[in-house]
Amino acid sequence: MGWIFDGLEKSKQERHYSDIELFKRSLIRLAPFKKPAIIIVIAMSVGTLISLTTPIIFALVIDGLENATMNDLLKSFLLIGAFSFCIISILQWVIDYTVNIQFAKLVPDFMVTLRGDIFDGLARQDMKFFDKHRSGQLNSRVSRDAGDYGQVVTFITSVIGQIFTLLSIFLVLAFIDLPLALLSACVVPILAIMSILFRKVARSLSRTFRKVHGEINAAIAESVNGIRVSKSFGMENESLEDFKKINQKHYSAGFKQQLAMTSFFPAVELISIAGTLTIIFIGGQSAIQGGLSAGIVYLFISYLARFFFPVTQLVSFYAQVQQGLAAFERILEVIDTEPEIKDEGSIELDRIEGKIEFKNVDFAYVPEQPVLTNFSLTINPGEKLAIVGHTGAGKTSIISLLSRFYEFQKGTVLIDGNNIRDIKLKSYRRHVGVVLQKPFLFHGTVEENIRYGRQEASDEDVLRALKIVKADEIIGYLNDGLKSSVGEGGALLSTGTRQLISFARALLCDPRILILDEATSSVDAYTESIIQESLEELMKNRTSIVIAHRLSTVKDADRIIVIDKGEVIEQGSHEALLKKEGEYANLYNTYFKHQEITWTPTDSAQEAITEVVTNP
Repeated sequence: MGWIFDGLEKSKQERHYSDIELFKRSLIRLAPFKKPAIIIVIAMSVGTLISLTTPIIFALVIDGLENATMNDLLKSFLLIGAFSFCIISILQWVIDYTVNIQFAKLVPDFMVTLRGDIFDGLARQDMKFFDKHRSGQLNSRVSRDAGDYGQVVTFITSVIGQIFTLLSIFLVLAFIDLPLALLSACVVPILAIMSILFRKVARSLSRTFRKVHGEINAAIAESVNGIRVSKSFGMENESLEDFKKINQKHYSAGFKQQLAMTSFFPAVELISIAGTLTIIFIGGQSAIQGGLSAGIVYLFISYLARFFFPVTQLVSFYAQVQQGLAAFERILEVIDTEPEIKDEGSIELDRIEGKIEFKNVDFAYVPEQPVLTNFSLTINPGEKLAIVGHTGAGKTSIISLLSRFYEFQKGTVLIDGNNIRDIKLKSYRRHVGVVLQKPFLFHGTVEENIRYGRQEASDEDVLRALKIVKADEIIGYLNDGLKSSVGEGGALLSTGTRQLISFARALLCDPRILILDEATSSVDAYTESIIQESLEELMKNRTSIVIAHRLSTVKDADRIIVIDKGEVIEQGSHEALLKKEGEYANLYNTYFKHQEITWTPTDSAQEAITEVVTNP
């Protein structure tokens, strides 16, 4: 039963970036927050210099032990050591506090901007992008991927501090004993090579894990949205079993990623320990032979331990950064994807008459499967046009192009003589009202949803819109009226009530072009009768385009066009098309005729009904 979530693994990441490009773009994104970042780097650098004084104090005490009396030792420890440690501890606390405060400012601000950019990237996309990506996977970009990449900010600022620490300690080691310092530095290229070799493994495993994590989110979202279907078919257990398979993939991907990480870090630690022991052995031999004092050997070993710490930190940071950069790649796939519909128009429309012209338009969702070919159609201002045709004929594609949901590949669409591509999107869509077959309401109140496209509307305008679509009485039955919550997607309301609210929402914007995509097909007969009463007022003085399966809507149209395989094969009034006895007459007899009040079953149909009744 794996078909329930079939296709989850088919989504591929189209864009890949080099580490250099990702680091450059990370620094660019960090640039607006340079003030706290600079403070962090400076504070960490100062903290490093202060921490370097602690081993020097111990080294002086150790070297002073050789000829010191107990009284001298106490004075040295109490007066110099204790006082120095106290000052150093206070300064270190102040520095750590400063770093933490600046991180507390930097990271949340960075995340707010990042998630805002991702959301803006999603909002800019046309419908083709959302056809290719599942909502759960896109949710993962905003939540999980953004959070993982946010850690890169911490890593980048910390890396700068660690590099300063590394260079400072190396200079001190070189000042004490240059040969030993150079020997210590030999460990650095070994660890660097290990990191570079590990990079591809870490990036690949991180990509895989994030992809599967997106599949988990997508599967959960689909299961929740389709819970009614699952329950109606009694498929809860089967859905659970399919989810377990995806969850197992998520576990396997996470296990491989963690295994790689946990295997890499101990190897780094072992090399660091081996380097430390080697230096201690060689330095110890030199001390025994009188080349170094005991205090200097202690000082060197202390700094040596501190030298390897930033090295291992840098290596571990690099490995963890690969996880963040893999997340950044997925984020950039959203931000860098250019929508086919570009808002590059310069024409601002204050008012339109509503004349629409399609001229030789070609359109395809997939290049090899054209939907419209050399399509031409003129719709006059104020005309009520009905579009009919079999499923897949191209009806919805026509209004999708007109709504600017998709971009056509060839031809021209004109609005009042203006090329639709030359009109600013926001300006154009302000004059277009769309009511879809499946009404969608946002979580909130009835009033908030009605005001969605025109939030500044007065209360009188809202009530007027409700009255025109005959929804005021139905809304009055709700416990809190306009303040009633609609639930997620409008789940707390009936389908008919949701549709009436979507009508009022469109009407409140007073569009010159009104598009109804089978807007009455999913409501009950009573609600349809209410909507039909309001349609005449709703369409008055507007260019109206209706895709309908209801006879009442089609018959009232000024003109009906019949679409077949993306072409207009018939057009005219209801009566005129019936007289032609062509494709419309066939559609009428198939879909519409039985909706006539005067319709009675044919003799053959009546005989079939009688047979069923008499011989059940």
